[in-house]
Amino acid sequence: MNVLLVQPPIRDFYRTSIRSEPIGLAYLAASLREDGHEVQILDCQTEQKRAVPVPSELSYLKDLYPFYDKSPFKLYTGFYHFGMWWEDIRKRIEDSKADVFGISSSFTPYHGEALGIARIVKEWDQRKIVVMGGAHVSCDPEGVLKSPDVDYVVLGEGEVRFSSLLDLIERKKSEDLEEIDGIGFHRDGALRIHPPREFIHDLDSLPHPARDLYDPGRYRIGKRYSTTIITSRGCPHHCAYCSAHLIMGRAFRARSPEAVIREMLECRTRLGTRLFDIEDDNFTFDRDRAKRLMRGIIEGFGEEKPELRAMNGISFASLDGELLQLMKQAGFRTVNLSFVSTFPSTIAGTLRPEGGIGFERILEETERSGLEAVVYAILGMPDQSIEEMVDTLIYLMGKRVLIGPSVYYPSPGTPLFQRCQERGILPPHSCQWRSAALPIQTEAFDRLDLSTLLRLARTINFLKGKMDETELEEGLTWKGLFQVLKNQRGKAKAEVKGGEEAKTKVEVGERNGRHWMELLRRMIEERSFFSLKREPNGECLILRERSSKRVLDCFLEKARQRPVLKSRTGLWALDK
Repeated sequence: MNVLLVQPPIRDFYRTSIRSEPIGLAYLAASLREDGHEVQILDCQTEQKRAVPVPSELSYLKDLYPFYDKSPFKLYTGFYHFGMWWEDIRKRIEDSKADVFGISSSFTPYHGEALGIARIVKEWDQRKIVVMGGAHVSCDPEGVLKSPDVDYVVLGEGEVRFSSLLDLIERKKSEDLEEIDGIGFHRDGALRIHPPREFIHDLDSLPHPARDLYDPGRYRIGKRYSTTIITSRGCPHHCAYCSAHLIMGRAFRARSPEAVIREMLECRTRLGTRLFDIEDDNFTFDRDRAKRLMRGIIEGFGEEKPELRAMNGISFASLDGELLQLMKQAGFRTVNLSFVSTFPSTIAGTLRPEGGIGFERILEETERSGLEAVVYAILGMPDQSIEEMVDTLIYLMGKRVLIGPSVYYPSPGTPLFQRCQERGILPPHSCQWRSAALPIQTEAFDRLDLSTLLRLARTINFLKGKMDETELEEGLTWKGLFQVLKNQRGKAKAEVKGGEEAKTKVEVGERNGRHWMELLRRMIEERSFFSLKREPNGECLILRERSSKRVLDCFLEKARQRPVLKSRTGLWALDK
């Protein structure tokens, strides 16, 4: 059959474009093509970006995200449609010769965009068949199949199931649909959902992703061609907030290191790829296997080693010093570590593994290996308190890491999602279930608290950056920082001659590019964040923004005598 696989555009406050490569569709396309089907990929997430109105369901965020803010502590600058516009998508669909449209719905808050693609297909030709798959479909297959524009859903891994489904459709053997696990369909006015029973055990048997069906040159970090690589599937952990097991199962299944390296070398030779993002759910679960893979990359690439990343995050529970050193030698510069919280009760409540040698030791080994670290803390989970979230930020402030603040978003099919439902704190509309929407409010914290915590994390990272650049001394406490800022302001005032207008410009920092100093001084002194607004005449205004005083009071009191450490280990430049 002739199949068009579609990655829809998305609408949000931001997009991580370097992680938008449709690798799942590329895997699916390769398997379908191997089974004799004609396949194309329509990746609608192009580099186009168009500002669109904030949806009414998210209107409560307008006061928390001042789009005009030009300060280094800003959060978001607008709400955008990322990718092809609907008219262009419609033309591409109508110009295609596809009989079947496979649409990816990978994230619940973006499911509306996936339904928009399905609607375009059916408005054009009701006889066309729409099949939907992806993470959201595996979490809520019944809800997806209720749409009149969706004919079938595929749950879990699609390489085998989708091909089997197409075979039955082509042979008009709809009665045999009952024999396929992991699909959903309509039968006699009812929805039939067959949960996945089997997962692909021999991952080496899968063909390499069909990267030739889209432009690999679009995926770059700087000037380096990059691609996503998947070396394993499945995660045995039971983290209460994670839905990965619904898509790939709990059984850890790995590709052989030799097969992974062959694919990487093929990408380097054929596509010029120099950077690989390992997108596994739990890349280091089998620590010995991860070490073998790193050694194989070191040997296979020799002096022309690639740059490696694992932006999906790495569980520190399965790391040790030897693996971190091998990762550095193989091409890692930065490790993205999942941390969550400093509170043992929160870790226990999320059912996360704690690891053998502890997080402090892993940070020491990371620094010893010459790797930089981005450490992710989760904010806004149902049972957290402001004090806990503040303490977590302060703890990471005192480590040589960048802070990755991740606002919790409820994912259907997970224990934490169910807990939110039972407590009546789940927002009513699924488009609100995204991090940027600050979805959860409890008696302990509200959205204003969360937005203030996000700004605090950005502020701490900014200070760490200034220490990396030696513009600020490492180890400066917040008390010491305030004194530095006051001294700098006094010097600036002393230089001013000519009235209040000139003084205002100096305070804003327009003369020396250091407006951040005035913004920070006011934040500490007045316990509120301030934004920087540029007027049409070129002047800059400092405006007070809505901030949580209880968050800032808690933070500044606790952090007053606590040092801020830079983000770089100091060893990062050894291999430059």
